[in-house]
Amino acid sequence: MGKRPRRSRGSSGTDESSSSPKSYPPPKTVKMASDTGIEENLQSLSPELQTLAQLILKQTKEQQETLLSQFQDVGEKLSGQISTLDNKVEGLSADLTKLRERVGATENVAEFQAAEILDLRRALDEERRERLKADLLAERYSRKADIIIRGLPYRNDENSEQLFAEFLAGKLHLDPVPVAAVHRLARPTKTRLNPPLLARLLNFHDRDRILREERKLRGNKEGLAVFEHLPPPLMAARASLVPDRNAAIEKAKGTDVKVSIWVPPKATYAILLVNGQEKKRVDAVDIMLSPKKGSLPNT
Repeated sequence: MGKRPRRSRGSSGTDESSSSPKSYPPPKTVKMASDTGIEENLQSLSPELQTLAQLILKQTKEQQETLLSQFQDVGEKLSGQISTLDNKVEGLSADLTKLRERVGATENVAEFQAAEILDLRRALDEERRERLKADLLAERYSRKADIIIRGLPYRNDENSEQLFAEFLAGKLHLDPVPVAAVHRLARPTKTRLNPPLLARLLNFHDRDRILREERKLRGNKEGLAVFEHLPPPLMAARASLVPDRNAAIEKAKGTDVKVSIWVPPKATYAILLVNGQEKKRVDAVDIMLSPKKGSLPNT
């Protein structure tokens, strides 16, 4: 048998390499930069992958378009709502501005009216005060001819005019004076055995002379006193000064200090005098205006 020709290694290697399967390059990364770039990238893929990639790209693009459309609709709706809210806010702001202006105007009117009411109240108070003062002075004038005597002992069968004349002669050393009427101001009680005696004189000069001589009764132990027949508010004003007078008298013991309560003519107040100097004043009109004035004395 003839020998088989031996192949060289080089030729053998060449044949093996020529018979091995063909290898493909690795696929490139798909870039979404542009449709042209995407198409170029798809060309490098196998037909099966190209079909799949095109399907995915189509679906992705449709979803993007759907989402973009939805976002546009939502944006338009939000823009419309925001515009509506802006208009409402502007309207509310304008209403608020008008309301503030109205409130300011109302406050100004209220302040003006409050001032007017205060002025009217002051005017009414002053008018009421003047009216009370005029009424009080008129009442005092109607009693001008009267004098009140306290401390005269009461007798069941007494003659009031005779009792008054005896008082003038025995205590004040004065002659009898003509009178219009003399009587007790009340009937005696267990707590008031000797009610005050009122004498209405016919002559104002006799009244003034009797009141001047009243100083002769100061310090008497019988409790005798003579004073003007004052209206109840003036009596209350005078009575309110009695504690101050008593305190001043106690303080002035052993001295020449003179303490007294004086109700000036044609006045509605009583004054506490110490050595002729005014120390305190109480106005009867204030007592009448006071909400806590309570009951006023009758005499």
